[in-house]
Amino acid sequence: MGCSSSKNNLPSEPALVSVTKPADIQPEISSKDPPPQPEPEPEPEPPAAPVVCGAYVLDSSADTCLSCPAGWRMLTAKDGKKAGTPYFFAETGASQWARPSGAAKAEAEATCTCGRLKSAHVVCDDCDPQPGTDPITCACGFPKEMHKPCTHYRVNMSAANFGDCKCGFGKDEHSAAAFSKAAKKELVKKGSAELRGEMVQKQYADCPKYRVNLESCNFGECMCGRPKAEHSPEALAKNAIAGQTAGTTRRDADEVKSKFVQKQKVTCLKYSPNLTAGEFGVCTCGAKRADHTDAALAADTGAKSAKQQNAADVRAGMVQRVLCDCSCFVLNMDPAAPFGTCTCGRPRSEHSDAALAADSAPKHLAKRGSEEVRAEMAMKQQEIGTAVETQGAKTGVAFGIGNTVRTAAEEEAAIQRGINARAGGADKAAALNEFNEMMKDAAAPAAD
Repeated sequence: MGCSSSKNNLPSEPALVSVTKPADIQPEISSKDPPPQPEPEPEPEPPAAPVVCGAYVLDSSADTCLSCPAGWRMLTAKDGKKAGTPYFFAETGASQWARPSGAAKAEAEATCTCGRLKSAHVVCDDCDPQPGTDPITCACGFPKEMHKPCTHYRVNMSAANFGDCKCGFGKDEHSAAAFSKAAKKELVKKGSAELRGEMVQKQYADCPKYRVNLESCNFGECMCGRPKAEHSPEALAKNAIAGQTAGTTRRDADEVKSKFVQKQKVTCLKYSPNLTAGEFGVCTCGAKRADHTDAALAADTGAKSAKQQNAADVRAGMVQRVLCDCSCFVLNMDPAAPFGTCTCGRPRSEHSDAALAADSAPKHLAKRGSEEVRAEMAMKQQEIGTAVETQGAKTGVAFGIGNTVRTAAEEEAAIQRGINARAGGADKAAALNEFNEMMKDAAAPAAD
């Protein structure tokens, strides 16, 4: 009970005491304290080091920077609050205002035209020799000796040494893996936007619709004077929408034929070829076949009516050959007579079949002795005027041996000497004569 009464006597909330400070009251400053100094401005960052290029090119006019340690180079800031102040940057790309600690370099380091040292550049994986460089230098700016043979051998057809690869190294300097099918360059995937940027953009003509010019000497040329390949897809699409006939209106056959050049036809009702004309295909009317109408040509297309004729009528229509009235063809052996002449004086072609058949019977050889043959030869010589004059008088015969003063015995002896000379002697001539007689006896038909 006592506790409850004591709680009621306590205040419910603590009392807040407000203290007000006059605005005109200033803190007291002792004359012994120094005046406050402004905060110093932060030092600006040094310029970034130049970006390393992809192909090292020696800059012969670059500053040697011998006052810098090895691997450092000094440049001057061009803009900012500290423009004109030198700054230093290392091979790693770090830059600073203060000079780095370390001894100065003993000799100048090779510097690229990009501003970075040669040591900051990287030798590429595969050497790409540049033409006209001596010694051979890669596209990255480093000589071939600093590279290694590539991993995919490709023969260089224009190399000075046979079999050299396009990387500049010989064939025997490549590994076995460089010749395998697996040694291929990895394909780099490119996006469509990048591929479109590498493509050559084609400039199209400003023609809104492609219309082919049928009178142009250049095939496919549009009415605007540009070829079809230089029109945009929209211009070609407008022509395609116009229809398969390239925008022309459909016309019937009569309208099209009316615009054709009409050829004048002849009035001949039926084409009949003239077989005796000097020019092929000429009709009996004198006009050519192409000048006739379709009706005239159709009138001659039917089958010709064949009329059957007997052999006598056919022979009567043929040209009859005139035959002579000789009943038997006998060949005239006279050398003065024309070849193939009968003894009647007419040629063989003018004899009938019966006259020619009468001469086809087999000839029977008659056996005759040498005396009989010589007698016939003497009679033949008398007929042709080559007989020997026995009284020594000359004849008027122009040719022959009749103009010589020799007897018949002398003539026969001369003939015998000629025979002996041809045969090779009298004995051989006699043997040849006997052989001829034997052959005649064998060829003679047997006696009935």
